Amino acid sequence: MSRQPRFTSFLVTGGVVGLLIGFFLSLVGHPATRYDSAAALGFLGLIFALLGVLVGGVIAVLLDRRS
Repeated sequence: MSRQPRFTSFLVTGGVVGLLIGFFLSLVGHPATRYDSAAALGFLGLIFALLGVLVGGVIAVLLDRRS
């Protein structure tokens, strides 16, 4: 009996981790003069959340193929 990864949990976890990384980078980075901090926070959070979902999906597919 092989266990298959649950894709939803990998996608959600990747999205949350990416969102947290985006928030952290927006707070640590130097302030841009063209955008306020809320816009940078939202933009980086969204971009890194999407990247996290992508990475989580790739990991889930790789683990699924291995099992």
